[in-house]
Amino acid sequence: MNRTFKKSFKSYGSFLKDLFLRAFTFSKGEDFSEKPNTPYDNKGEDELIHSENKNVDNGPRKEDENDKLKEEAIMSPGKVAVRNYFRNPLGVIGLVLFVAIVLVVFVGSKLLPFNQYYSQGNLTNVAPGGAYMNYPSDLEKEGVEKIVIGNTFSAGLTKEGNVYVWGSDNEDKVLEIPEKAKEALENKKVTDIAAGDRHIIFATEDNEIYGWGNKSFQQNQAPPMDESKIKEEGIEKLGAGVQYSAVLTKKHNLIVWGSTLASRLNLLPSDIQGKVVDFATNPINMLALMDNGSVRLLGVMGSELDTQMPEELKTGKVKAKKVALTNSTAAVIAEDGKLYVWGPARDKLTGDNIPEFESPLVDIKASGSVLTALDEKGKMYQWGIDNYGELETPEGEFDQIYSSYFNNYAVDKEGKVHTWGLNGFRFGSDDQGRDIFTRLIHGGKMTMVISLISTIIQIVLGVVIGMVSGFVGGKLDNVLMRFSEIVASFPFYPMLISLSALLPPGASQEQRITMVMILLGLLGWTGLARLVRGQILAERERDYITAARALGVKDWSIMIKHIFPNILSIVIVNATIGYAGNLLTESGLSFLGFGVQEPTPSWGNMLTAAQSSDVLNTYWWRWVFPALAVFLTSFSVNLIGDALRDAIDPRANER
Repeated sequence: MNRTFKKSFKSYGSFLKDLFLRAFTFSKGEDFSEKPNTPYDNKGEDELIHSENKNVDNGPRKEDENDKLKEEAIMSPGKVAVRNYFRNPLGVIGLVLFVAIVLVVFVGSKLLPFNQYYSQGNLTNVAPGGAYMNYPSDLEKEGVEKIVIGNTFSAGLTKEGNVYVWGSDNEDKVLEIPEKAKEALENKKVTDIAAGDRHIIFATEDNEIYGWGNKSFQQNQAPPMDESKIKEEGIEKLGAGVQYSAVLTKKHNLIVWGSTLASRLNLLPSDIQGKVVDFATNPINMLALMDNGSVRLLGVMGSELDTQMPEELKTGKVKAKKVALTNSTAAVIAEDGKLYVWGPARDKLTGDNIPEFESPLVDIKASGSVLTALDEKGKMYQWGIDNYGELETPEGEFDQIYSSYFNNYAVDKEGKVHTWGLNGFRFGSDDQGRDIFTRLIHGGKMTMVISLISTIIQIVLGVVIGMVSGFVGGKLDNVLMRFSEIVASFPFYPMLISLSALLPPGASQEQRITMVMILLGLLGWTGLARLVRGQILAERERDYITAARALGVKDWSIMIKHIFPNILSIVIVNATIGYAGNLLTESGLSFLGFGVQEPTPSWGNMLTAAQSSDVLNTYWWRWVFPALAVFLTSFSVNLIGDALRDAIDPRANER
């Protein structure tokens, strides 16, 4: 027994000696691998270490885990949260998407010109698309005889007698030539062509008129009562306007048909018949050039087109040779090359707006708001209001100019065609002819700013009330929580709608927007206040708060400097989620007509178009793009909020 005990004691002493030697040599940094074994047999230990090293190959090494723990120990909580956030792929996707939306909205609103009061009746409900001016190459090869322009399309007649149509189609299928018109184009020579806002007509050598496109007022075919007269007298010139058409016969008679109820253009004065040699059209008027050189205005009277017309043009004292009409301004070139322009000053076409010409003018054309003139040297001049790039005048020498609605064409000395103006709507247009893409950008700025300010109000109220309630406690806590319950019990949308209806009828847009922001803020803070109160109740009992009180730190300083940083993560996460909620709430209010009002755009009031079944079924672009903008923005913010919560919560990685 003593022998066995002595042997065990000796073995234990050898173990301690060996352990001491190892510790000493490790502290000195010596390599123990080359030294002979001590009396203590460590073969089993080496095998154990070897087996552990084998297992390490199948998973993270303990040294690597220790390095990570050391790295986290020297990193601030903020850096750890940022690192955890960017390890979350959904959070990164949400952040990238939200930053992209913010850049597009706020930078785009600075770059894109915008007039919220501008509307264009000729461009209503245009589908998304472009390439309005991508003419066929054969038009240039065969030589341009004439180009006519509609609202989103154009047509050309070549010197070889062929007709080409290009642009963007619409519900009138203006790019689809019907079989009867195709047959006439193949078998007959075309003498003239004209385009209205949504239809095309052409005349053949046998004085027949063919057309297609919109036919609401039968404007794309010759009037039955005047068809025989047109064939008998022959066709000198075709013309077209907004849903009406006109023909000038070779005997100088003018015939108008189509939508003429408002303008009375079909009831022409008898004293002009047999004397008209040329004419120009706009939506409600025609300017006729008489055989004696005088000018007559036809259609709606009493506007500046009628009252401001120069007397010498009325009487024929000055002989006119070319006439043109914009929507509200008239222009005439006299035989001596002098230009006369009259109309309202707001159109920027009269008076000092007229450029100086280097040589006498030989031709003039008009679009909706721009005049285009050509002098005898081939130089082109343009002036007026640039809505869609109509004033981006090309340089060069030109032989022909064509202009109408929102597009311009010019043929240079070499026969090359130049185009500029409206080339399409990226996201289509609405029921008032406004570009949805531009309104989406500027409306997004309005929606996002309202959501941001209302979220700030909610955060300030929720944090202050929640901190005071939780830290002070007692009766004040009871009063504040009962008040928050009362506010939270209000029916949210009915309350907002009722308060919106209390605004006076003459309330400005700024007052209405301010009201929406304040109401969203005042009614949405209760959830955050209760959340903050709960966190404060937990934090105020901790040792560091007791120590701060023992040191005599004031209560407000404890709340702001000690407690608030510890609940900041909760506030940040709640702010992101609240922002997405306010975005949807503002959109819903504006959708119902109690938020931002027209013509100021917001994503919500752009969605009001979805209340119409016609829009849902036919004009899908008017609600799909605003709805997609609201969805993507709120979705990206929610992704950011979820990722922030996981990054800040130290227990998130354990779940």
